[in-house]
Amino acid sequence: SAILLSGFRKRPGSQTWIGEHVGKFLFSASKTYQYTHDARIKHLMDDMVRKYIVCQMPDGYLGTYLEKDRWTEWDVWAHKYAIIGLLNYYSVTGYQPALQTAQRAADLICRTFGDTPGKRDLMVAGEHVGLAPGSILEPMVDLYRYTGDTKYLDFCHYILRAFEKPSGPKLISQLEKYGDVTKVGDAKAYEMLSCFLGILKYYKLTGDEKYLHALQTAWTDITTHRLYITGTASDHEIFVSNGVLKATNKDDMGEGCVTVTWTQFNLSMLQTTGEVKYADEIERSVYNHLLAAESPQTG
Repeated sequence: SAILLSGFRKRPGSQTWIGEHVGKFLFSASKTYQYTHDARIKHLMDDMVRKYIVCQMPDGYLGTYLEKDRWTEWDVWAHKYAIIGLLNYYSVTGYQPALQTAQRAADLICRTFGDTPGKRDLMVAGEHVGLAPGSILEPMVDLYRYTGDTKYLDFCHYILRAFEKPSGPKLISQLEKYGDVTKVGDAKAYEMLSCFLGILKYYKLTGDEKYLHALQTAWTDITTHRLYITGTASDHEIFVSNGVLKATNKDDMGEGCVTVTWTQFNLSMLQTTGEVKYADEIERSVYNHLLAAESPQTG
């Protein structure tokens, strides 16, 4: 836990996105614990959460930046993972302080960003034409489900508006117009897929078919033009031109984050629609790329 928490205990962290790792650990550990009930994992999670909570600043900030540098690079993104990790931990333990910490972090985001006077533009508070900070949509939907507090739903509405502003990636409108993920923002694959996860949760909440249709369009484009036979996508972490699937080491094909998020997207589409084609893509990715990307010695 000391390594993962180092950027919170001694701000700023040693690298700009170091704040994402605790949330990712808690998400993964919570899912694994839910499945295995392994007491060792429970102990690791409990220890991490109690040490993590005390790193939160009085205003709710749970990033690794100095105050003067906040909201410039990856700290909205890190808050996304903080909230996801804490909510998943809460979901398997019922530990109220985890939920409260997640709410305080989200409340700070809601106070800071918006399209009303005096608030900052979320789309310019991070990388990749708003795809990175905009991906906080996913845990905001989750928080609304957990708490029923409409301010989180209102913030989801704001993010979807912001996506279409001049500073945003035009996520839905570009998919509707072109049916091509390379036309969305700067085509950064991991961050875009992270936004898809949030949009799909928003669709499940609201039933607005426009969003499901856009995601089905994106899925078709990726599977038709941008997917390697092993079930991953991207070249240097970017969706590239139709059918360009370079695969030498220097091409950085198939970033691990893309493989995982593509799998998560297909799982959520499967749960939403029941269509078996999404299960086929999960199998393709897990068997041929996710497992192959792990060291057989260490996992």
